[in-house]
Amino acid sequence: MPAPRVTLLIDSLAAGGAQSQIVALAAGLQADGWPVRLAWYNDTVRFRTLPPGVETAQLPRNSRSDPRFPVALNRLMSRKNTDIVHAWLPAPALYAALAARLPGSAPVIEGVRCSASLFATQPNQGRACLAAALLAKAVTSNSRSSLDWLAQRGVSRKKMRFVGNILAPAIAARTPSTLAEREALLARLGLDPRRPPIVALGRFDAFKNQDGLLRALLALRAEGLEVPPLLLAGSQEDKARVATVREIAVSAGFSDLHIVEPQADVATLLEAARFSVLASRSEGTPNVVLEGLGLGTLVVATRVGEVPDLLQDGKTGLSCAPEDPEALREVLRRALALPAPARAELGARARADMLARFSAPAIVGQYQQVYAQVLGRG
Repeated sequence: MPAPRVTLLIDSLAAGGAQSQIVALAAGLQADGWPVRLAWYNDTVRFRTLPPGVETAQLPRNSRSDPRFPVALNRLMSRKNTDIVHAWLPAPALYAALAARLPGSAPVIEGVRCSASLFATQPNQGRACLAAALLAKAVTSNSRSSLDWLAQRGVSRKKMRFVGNILAPAIAARTPSTLAEREALLARLGLDPRRPPIVALGRFDAFKNQDGLLRALLALRAEGLEVPPLLLAGSQEDKARVATVREIAVSAGFSDLHIVEPQADVATLLEAARFSVLASRSEGTPNVVLEGLGLGTLVVATRVGEVPDLLQDGKTGLSCAPEDPEALREVLRRALALPAPARAELGARARADMLARFSAPAIVGQYQQVYAQVLGRG
């Protein structure tokens, strides 16, 4: 029996974890010989590079009322064009789940890519996610808390499946960058190559907690500890939050804060870091943690979402409770105190663990099982 034709749908190809993962899934399905199409409908902030050879489709949508969008979506979802649609994020999943009610449409799987705590602060996202989950044939998520949240609201456990993130093949097979390459990248970003920075990757928003991270480092600096430069790399659409972070640094006389746009060469940047930090208040499976561990970089993270499954404190990285400023200061203090050999030892154990558990074949295979079950083939 030929492999089913899979359509992956998302809102945009922006610089986010969901976007990087859906691109990795498309590449993995194609590598297994599965016909796959990657579709999106918002190209205003395109960032991701598309996998070579993967069929793509950009749906027209200049506004929510663009009449071309539902027509194009219905055509995309016709059984003549695809066997199954896997729609990621609440809005794309709800659009697809509603369109799937038309005769001749392929079944829809919703892909949830956040923890349940997001829905408390963004109730519209929660409502869209729940509606799509009730209508869809199946639900996948990289966060167990989101699956629990849906189950508490009437979604059957039988139709839900936890699937972790894919460790990008480029990272799994990567030859580490050279010292010269790392120093050149830091210099291009305006940093002193002789002083490896603390790196925090992620868009500026309330959940990523860049302001809390900066305050924790400034508190350690006030105690007399030497604090390396802090590099924050991520989307800056939330201008007010970026301004707040800058003001905190200026008020404290901290001139070693560097804020840059998302970087294409994330791997070299993480390899160049003193260590990588995720200070988030909420996450699903944070891609930056997976990538940092997979590269052998020391990762410091709050225990949000699936972080406790990814990282073992003191064995493959360092972690602390979320939304606890004192705990964040203490884990950063531990990281700053680690000598280079100890950081390298933690990193080596982390990379070996990630390669064993989150390789592309392993995770892509789990998605293929879901597709087969929805289509009655498994």
